[in-house]
Amino acid sequence: MQHPLLKNRFAIPVYLASWSFFVAMLFIIGWYFEGRTSYDAVVNAISFSFPLLILGACIWYIVVYTSIENLGVFHFLLHHLTAGAVVVGIWVSVAYQLRIVVFGASSEGLDYFLPIHWQIFMAFGLYDYIVIVYYLVLYYRNFQDKLVHESELKELVKEAELTALKSQINPHFLFNSLNSVSSLTLSRPEQSREMLVKLSTYLRYSLAQDLKELTNLSNELSNIRLYMEIEKVRFGDRLQLDFDLSADCEKFKIPNLILQPLYENAIKFGVHESLEPVCVMTKCSFENDSLKINISNNFDPESIPPKGNGIGLRNIQERLHLIYGRTDLMRIVKSENHFSVNLEFPQSS
Repeated sequence: MQHPLLKNRFAIPVYLASWSFFVAMLFIIGWYFEGRTSYDAVVNAISFSFPLLILGACIWYIVVYTSIENLGVFHFLLHHLTAGAVVVGIWVSVAYQLRIVVFGASSEGLDYFLPIHWQIFMAFGLYDYIVIVYYLVLYYRNFQDKLVHESELKELVKEAELTALKSQINPHFLFNSLNSVSSLTLSRPEQSREMLVKLSTYLRYSLAQDLKELTNLSNELSNIRLYMEIEKVRFGDRLQLDFDLSADCEKFKIPNLILQPLYENAIKFGVHESLEPVCVMTKCSFENDSLKINISNNFDPESIPPKGNGIGLRNIQERLHLIYGRTDLMRIVKSENHFSVNLEFPQSS
């Protein structure tokens, strides 16, 4: 794992500033409180703190390879006690050698700066402080890595779920459309060929779309109209369309192919089972930073609707949840002879 002093461009200046503050504190203690000359105080402060400048950075590697999860509490404490003793021993010995080099024969030995036992106590305290800081850095890094990993996993799951939904949408649409074409093959072959051409155009579009992507409402509706033209060839005047939306609404974004299942349902449960004209109405408005779309149709309450498993509506609900993270964006209202679905698409700024 990369050293924190090398990973962040501000880490080294902060580390040097902290070390300089420690040197300054030692200088003040020696010069002001002990009455030493400024030269002696400076040399003493630097000689004692210089080993810390290097050892402090090296303690990171002790922390990285010492975890309480792997070693257990007893061995964790024993490991750090041993490492701390080694670090403190090196620190005090090097500091003493530096003072010997600087002061030579005038040196007062190990107790020049502080009694040796207080030097060791201070060194152990600083070792513990540095270890705690490094463990906090390590914990923060692991926490950030965990967040990134969870985000990546969620994205993979989301992508897999959308792929699964797409694998359901296309066969569902294809099944319904081919049923419509087959019903016209013998009675109206020219119209069945026309339907096949439009069907292939529509399928080419739908297969090329990414369900994670958003598209303009105008694009979605233009393809919906293509699909409805396919069905209108079959049902004629029994299928009526009414679009009530402003030009402003057409520019807002919605997920690709999310409206398709609603029109399929209107055909399957409304037009197909009714002898009277059925009007599929589409109303759009923009309110409270959301594009609101209402798709409704009348139906014959006396008819026996075909059995369905709700794939289309369930797909819409799941996709809205996956894309917007909300479960309240679709509302279904069914009355005696009227079926309506209200959708809401939040628009990001």
